[in-house]
Amino acid sequence: MRNIGLRIGIVIFVLVLSIIAIYPTIRLYTDENLSKENELALSKKAMHLGLDLKGGMHLVLEIDTTGFTESVGDLRDRAYEIIQNRIDEFGVYEPIIEKQSGGRILVQLPGVDRDRAIDLIEKVAHLEFILVAEDRTEEVLGQIDKYLQVQAADTFAFEEPFTFYLIRVEQDMGIDVRDEDSVRAILIQVKDVIPLDLQILFGPRESYQGREVRRLYVLKKEAELTGEVIRDAKHEPAQGQDLQHLGSWQVTIEFKREAARRFATLTGKNINKRLAIVLDGIVQSAPSIVQRIPHGKAMITGRFTAEQARDLAIILRAGALPAPLKIVEERTVGPSLGRDSIRSGIRAVLIAGALVIVFMLIYYSLSGFVADITLFLNLFLLIAILSAFRGSLTMPGIAGIALTIGMAVDANVLIFERIREELNIGKTTRTAIDQGFARAWITIFDSNVTTIIIGVILFIFGSGPIKGFALILTIGLVSNLFCAVFVSKIIFNYFTFKFDVRKLRI
Repeated sequence: MRNIGLRIGIVIFVLVLSIIAIYPTIRLYTDENLSKENELALSKKAMHLGLDLKGGMHLVLEIDTTGFTESVGDLRDRAYEIIQNRIDEFGVYEPIIEKQSGGRILVQLPGVDRDRAIDLIEKVAHLEFILVAEDRTEEVLGQIDKYLQVQAADTFAFEEPFTFYLIRVEQDMGIDVRDEDSVRAILIQVKDVIPLDLQILFGPRESYQGREVRRLYVLKKEAELTGEVIRDAKHEPAQGQDLQHLGSWQVTIEFKREAARRFATLTGKNINKRLAIVLDGIVQSAPSIVQRIPHGKAMITGRFTAEQARDLAIILRAGALPAPLKIVEERTVGPSLGRDSIRSGIRAVLIAGALVIVFMLIYYSLSGFVADITLFLNLFLLIAILSAFRGSLTMPGIAGIALTIGMAVDANVLIFERIREELNIGKTTRTAIDQGFARAWITIFDSNVTTIIIGVILFIFGSGPIKGFALILTIGLVSNLFCAVFVSKIIFNYFTFKFDVRKLRI
């Protein structure tokens, strides 16, 4: 009974910490009236469900090395870092991102929207700032029409001039999206007619005067600045008097120091000209330069939703992919399948736990009841530790919980059998308890530590489901050493002393 108060205090302290740690997890998965802000705040403190329980995306990506001279390994490593940065900022909890051989990358994202996740990962995000060649637009259109006129006379291939398809979209020229295929076919045909220092690019689809249109821009070929010079990017609601973007979102970008000086020089020399902001070959906007911009900041405007603007800002901050990615394997785990897995796993754990509890009560009587108490405490601490470190619970992890139940009871069995041996040779109850715990401790410690070592090795070198199993098993065994030995002995010592137990039912 020496220091029994201190030991009880330690147990109470651990229980209080566990309750604090597990509270966010319980509230996150039981409170259906949480706001988005509260849900996000709780998610940062709670245990998370893995892909097989929550649902989500399983992707295997492959680097497209066509036209690149770098090695596949270098391109994959750069793409891996960029994808990891994008996903970290995207806010996916417990993602799995792993390099694989042959230029492939494995990505598992629990609980995300498929289309948005794929767009975030695959987007090359090549950003360019290019001057609009407004003074040469009429020249280029005239050359295209003249070429088509000659071709039509020879082959009857083009019945209408290029300008036939053009419509006015505010201050820009544009096309109806129903004519897009015809316009693209013409642009392919006349590519040799367009001057080498110019190019024609489309804007995004938009609604104008009741129909869907795309703007067309004649731009210089060479970009003045690219996205590699961006230091930061943030999304925010669109501001200003432009009714076109009212209610939409924009992305504000900030250049690195040297690029900021170049941008100031560029804007100072081209006042009253237009500077197109081109993302992956699409002109997002082409604002006029009304004055020199000395602070190295610019805005990408468009009809962005809050999510689209946020994703674009994430991509620009993380950087452009070194090469395009293609999906070679895709699996989607639906939330309903995850719920079925959770129900099946919990049912299995409950059945296993119930059988163990009943066995311990029948075979060891009241001592078995103490073992059952420590078993419940063990499972509670396991979930609390997992919550405290924001770990992931997977289907193999549930199997690890079932195995932890068996290992926890195994420790109690060793202790009880040792106490029985001490009682059978005539020792008093208190002495038998003390000797039983002392002699069983070495065996329990050896068996648990060796299994913990295996669990750590599996966690370090394993992947996916193996890691989930190893994590739960390791945490369960560590808490088992505390519960089955430390807590169990406190209970035995306290009650045998408190009630002066002379005969122990074991």
